[in-house]
Amino acid sequence: MGENTDGLSVVDAADMGIAAIRKLSADVGIPAGLKELKVKETDLRIMGENAIKDACMLTNPRTANLEDVINIYKAAM
Repeated sequence: MGENTDGLSVVDAADMGIAAIRKLSADVGIPAGLKELKVKETDLRIMGENAIKDACMLTNPRTANLEDVINIYKAAM
């Protein structure tokens, strides 16, 4: 990302990288969360049910149940 991380701890350098990615995302118009996409909390259950049915769940290294997926969506609001 072109950030100067000389002398920073690994954690501080990672934080700087994350901040740079967030800035780039905002600069190019990527929504910062699901709320910006007009997703409502009432949508999360159906989104979670659809995610559980998705074939990608079969190859996910972690098993997630419906409540796990809904909580992920809530965190992404």
